[in-house]
Amino acid sequence: MNKRLQRLWLDNKRFFLAACLIFFGGGLIGYLQAPAVEPVVQSLMGQLKEIADRIKESGGGVFATFWMIFSNNVLSSLMMMALGLFFAFFPIIGMLANGILLGYIIAKYSAIGISPWLIFGAGILPHGIFELPAVLFAAGIGIRFGILSLRSVGVLFVPHNQERVKNDWYDTLKQFPTAVLTVIGLLLIAGIVESSITPLILKATIGEQMQQLNLLK
Repeated sequence: MNKRLQRLWLDNKRFFLAACLIFFGGGLIGYLQAPAVEPVVQSLMGQLKEIADRIKESGGGVFATFWMIFSNNVLSSLMMMALGLFFAFFPIIGMLANGILLGYIIAKYSAIGISPWLIFGAGILPHGIFELPAVLFAAGIGIRFGILSLRSVGVLFVPHNQERVKNDWYDTLKQFPTAVLTVIGLLLIAGIVESSITPLILKATIGEQMQQLNLLK
C-alpha cells in the first residue's frame, strides 16, 4: 500500500503543484481585489449558506455538521476529478474560485482587525491540514485527466504519440481507485476535525470578533 501511495504521489505531484499555484493565485486575487470579486464571492457564499441552513435543519449537532461537510467535500472533490476529463476546465475553475473565496474571507476579517495569520491558524489549519491536500490533490488528478484529454486530441495530428498516450491513460486509470480512497480518507479526518475541534478553537480565540462580521447572513 505504501508503494502504491508513493507511486501515486510521484506520478501526480506536478499536477498537485499546478493546483496549488492556481489556488494560491486565486487567494491573492480574493485578498488583494476583494471589492472587485465581491459579486463572484456572493454567489459562492450563497452555496455555503445553503450548507449552513441544511445543517441547522438537521439539528445542528456535531454529527449533522460532520456529515454535511464531509459529503459536500467528497462530492465536490470527486466531481473535480471526474470532470477534469473536459480539458481540466472544472478543476481549474474550482481551485481558482475556492482560492478567491478564501482570500476574500481573510480580507474581510482583516479589515475589522483580525490577523490573517490568526484566521488561518485558528479557523483553517486544524482541519485544513487534511482538507486542503485532499482537495488540491483531487484537483491535480482532474488536471491530469484534462491534459490527457488534450493529448488524446493531439494524437489526431501526431499519430506516433498514440502508444505513449494510451499507456499514460492506462497508468492514470489504474491509479484512480487509490486516489479516490486517499482523498476520501483525508476528507473523513478533515470533516471530524472541522465539525468538532475547529469551532472550539475559533470560539476560544476570535469568536467575539467574528460575530461582528457574519458573512453568511
